[in-house]
Formats: sequence, C-alpha cells, structure tokens
Amino acid sequence: MSSTMSRTTVAENVAVSRPKTLTERPIDVLYLAYFGIHLLASIAVDAQLTYPPYSQRLFPQPLRKVLSDYMSTSGDPFLAAAARGSGEHVWFRVLLMSETFVQIPFFVMAIWGLLNDEKRTYPLMVGYGTLAASSTLQCIASVLFGKDGSELTSAQIGGLLQNYVPFCLIPTLLTVDMILRIVNLLGANSSTHAAVGKEAGKDE
Repeated sequence: MSSTMSRTTVAENVAVSRPKTLTERPIDVLYLAYFGIHLLASIAVDAQLTYPPYSQRLFPQPLRKVLSDYMSTSGDPFLAAAARGSGEHVWFRVLLMSETFVQIPFFVMAIWGLLNDEKRTYPLMVGYGTLAASSTLQCIASVLFGKDGSELTSAQIGGLLQNYVPFCLIPTLLTVDMILRIVNLLGANSSTHAAVGKEAGKDE
C-alpha cells in the first residue's frame, strides 16, 4: 500500500513539473500580453530618454514624434523631468536606465519562458514584479499626493492612472503568483525525494 502511494506521489509530481501548453495556462496569456506591450513601449518610448538628448538621436523621427505627442497630451511629469534632466527626478532616470539595460532583455527572456513554460524564469519574474510594482506605485502616489500632479488637469491625471495602475497591479499579481508557483514546486520536489528515499530504503 505504502509502495503504491509512493509511486502515485512521484507520478503526480512528475505531472506537475511537465511543461504545459499556453492554453492550459490562461493567466500566463495575460503575462505574455503584458510583457509584449511593455517591451514595445520600452523600446519605442522609454529607451529614448535613457540619456537625453543623445539617446533620442538613435531613434527614427516617427518614434521621436510618438514620444513627443505622448508627452504633450499626457503631461507625464516623469518623462518630462527625464527629458530635461531634472535633478529632482534622478530616481526616475535611474529607473529608465534600468528599464533599457536590464528590463528590456528580461522582457525577451520572460516571453520565451512563458511560451515554453520554463520554470527557471520564475525567480526572475518575482524580482521584476517586485521592482515594477513598487516603482510604479511610487509614481502613482507622487501624482496623486505629491507635487508631480499639481499642475496636471483631472483628465491628464486620469489618463496617467489608466497607464500606471495596470502596470502596478499586473506585476503585483505576477509576483504573488510566481512565489506560490515556486513554493508548490519546492513542495513537490520534497515529496518526490521523500518518496524515492522510502523506495530505496525498502529495496535495501
């Protein structure tokens, strides 16, 4: 009886660890869409302000116009501060550099990991989600309660929140989800090792 249960445990844990198709992971479709959109936005818009004005010269005129139009209509105080090299927003300029040199490569890796159900990317997603959620929350709080939103209209604040809130909530969900997945994987591995150990002990 015990031997049968051990074999069942091993079989169940193997089933848990096998790669699943994307249709079996609907929440991962959301993450995939998020990373795809964020990758395009980071390359087309945010990367231009990594080290202005020099970084902007690397981009074609149509993309520069996209950035210019967005900044003029949204009144985004953070991108505007980065464009003029504001000393009060050095923290945001650091985030832009991080996005260009760290997060863009990560987005590519995350998309690959989600497409292939690659569990080794889970810890990286926890790290990214924590950083993205906390930094975006800082921007939201600064717009709502700080001076960054003091000169914006209600429509502009609403537009910024429509951009910022999803980019705070989805990374938060991603972080919690990936932590739970890692915990489940660790538990499954422990059960497998225990079951295999019992079988080996009986064989001896």
